[in-house]
Amino acid sequence: MRILARVRDAALQRSVVQAAERLGAELVDGAPGGDGNASSPSGAADVLVLEVEDGADTAALREQARRTDTALLLACADSEGCDGKALSEGDDWLALPASDAEVRTRIEIAQQRARGLRAQREKQEAAELIRYEELLYDRLTGFPTLPVMIEKARELLERRGELTVLYIHFVWYEKIEEIYGWQKLDDVLETTAGAVRTFYSREAASTESMAMVSHIADDDFILFTHVPVSPEMAEKRLRALAQRLESFLRERVEEDHGEDIAALCGIYVGAATVFRNPKIRTERLIYRGIREAAQAARGAEQWERTRKVNDLKSTIRDGSVFIEYHPIIVTETEEIFGFEALARGVKRELRSPEVLFEVAEEANMVWELSRLLRKRAVDGIIDDLEDGQLLFLNIDPHDFNDPTFRNLDPGDLGSVKDPSRIVLEITERTAIKDYPAFQEYLAVFRERGFRFAVDDAGSGYAGLGSIANLAPDFIKLDISLVANIDTNFLKQNLVETMVQFAEGQGAKVIAEGVERQEEFEAIKELGVHYTQGFLFHKPRYAGIPKGGGTAAFSHAQAKENQAVEAAAEKAAAAEQKAHAEARLEAAEAEAKAEAAVEAAQRAEAAREAAAESGKTGAGGG
Repeated sequence: MRILARVRDAALQRSVVQAAERLGAELVDGAPGGDGNASSPSGAADVLVLEVEDGADTAALREQARRTDTALLLACADSEGCDGKALSEGDDWLALPASDAEVRTRIEIAQQRARGLRAQREKQEAAELIRYEELLYDRLTGFPTLPVMIEKARELLERRGELTVLYIHFVWYEKIEEIYGWQKLDDVLETTAGAVRTFYSREAASTESMAMVSHIADDDFILFTHVPVSPEMAEKRLRALAQRLESFLRERVEEDHGEDIAALCGIYVGAATVFRNPKIRTERLIYRGIREAAQAARGAEQWERTRKVNDLKSTIRDGSVFIEYHPIIVTETEEIFGFEALARGVKRELRSPEVLFEVAEEANMVWELSRLLRKRAVDGIIDDLEDGQLLFLNIDPHDFNDPTFRNLDPGDLGSVKDPSRIVLEITERTAIKDYPAFQEYLAVFRERGFRFAVDDAGSGYAGLGSIANLAPDFIKLDISLVANIDTNFLKQNLVETMVQFAEGQGAKVIAEGVERQEEFEAIKELGVHYTQGFLFHKPRYAGIPKGGGTAAFSHAQAKENQAVEAAAEKAAAAEQKAHAEARLEAAEAEAKAEAAVEAAQRAEAAREAAAESGKTGAGGG
């Protein structure tokens, strides 16, 4: 610490000297006679001790001290005269006369306060720098943003006379976050950014007239380029470039995250070309091109949604859906307790259940789709369920507004003889607004023998209040609560509380989305009753109906398929091992051959050396 004293009081001078000695500080200037004006230097000191006199410009000294990160300790002849100034201008103050201990303590306090202010200022400056950098470069992709690249775009437009803008528009990412949690969404965005970088670097290698930018505060991207072809060919070239980009991104997301996740990602590319016009400001032309390309991308999105609605209508008409059954196991014994029926569209773009129902809601066809799926799900497995196993059917709250569903009889579902083996799983895509009416519906179904489960507990609308109002037989934990639960103590506490809550209500808890053995061990330790996830069942698209027929499901066939897969994996492993052993044997044989050749060469060299030695000896004799 360095202390600079501007004081006239002799006792205070001695106290400052003593304080410096006790604190191990360097006294920059302890001599009497300081004038206390704004011109006195403080940049060489950590603490400036200033004796305040009438007419002293303490405000100017305060400003100077702030600029040099110097703590300011004001010493006043009386507390009344010093208090007002200290509150507004000093880091601390003391009234004269003051003891040596008080002077030392006040110096330390003033320095600590100044350090706190400096740290706060540095933190604010760092945050401001980060915000500034994020305006210039996208944090996820590293691409420059539009304000940075506008000059590059202007240069392209001025040099070439025209500029092509590709706008890459992403939609439906929020669905991934709702279903799988924000971590999964971040992973998908990271994959997308990496794919965009790869595509950009590959395409940019073939033309120097290309620049990629990230859109501020959005997941969209903008690509500036030039199409060096005739105007007649430009449109085809642009369309081909947009299709290549769109296909590349979709394939990369599906490759890294699977078909279900990829189905939730809408990727659309719009294009626009602007031409240099001396009468119009260049920046305005570029921004117009961006707007036109964005509108084209959103137009492609709307066209895609219209096409999906038409595909849904034909899907319902032809019965082009199949059911995928996910086993639910007893956590303690790992025996199969039941199956959840998940609907899949035969058409690839309707393969995801979330997309299927999203389109159905947009087309006002949720009831028609639900009727088809319920019948198909029951027919496909009910005769193959073993004793005590249950079938879980997903039900949307909107389904209870369907008179056909409200008046549902177990016989309407086909060969259902015991409705207690059917669990209606309430999937709250939308909030239940009228709980009294909804509870009356549930009571009627309970009288018919059906059981109920609440899906996605702990997420969205399925909170504890909703669960208490519905009084379900089963509570299914949202996948976001289960993911990485083995390393998250907060999630463990929440799940443990949910289990206790369920047992108090006479319900059982099912953990969805278990993908790792560590997660399974964690929920088992927490007392979760049942478990479901890819750890026990990999996605299997089986039972696709032909010509709209029933999608039959056979446990024996599934086991046979698993046995075949296991045998194939075992054979592949054996073949790989054999290849490895053969390669090792070949390498060893080659090494032996090389060693033999090397030994022969050494022997030959030795013979030649011996012969040469003999000749030399004979000549010398």
